[in-house]
Amino acid sequence: MDLQIDLDERDRYGRLLAYVWLSPPATGGAAEARTKMLNAVLVEKGYAMVLTVPPNIAYVDLFVALQLEARTAGRGLWAIGP
Repeated sequence: MDLQIDLDERDRYGRLLAYVWLSPPATGGAAEARTKMLNAVLVEKGYAMVLTVPPNIAYVDLFVALQLEARTAGRGLWAIGP
């Protein structure tokens, strides 16, 4: 498991901000992140929601797209009715 730090290592509360790679990335691209990055897997399965902490936005477009996919498919958090 590898941690990838974006621009800021911690938020204003001192929490670590990192992308968690389940296996070392070769390119770090979106296709690879879908299967190897824990953050992306959780959002894609509907087990997490996107939270952006600027300036750490390296994967925000991917996460937003994955969240939309999960919501449209009714996975995880999005399976719960009103």
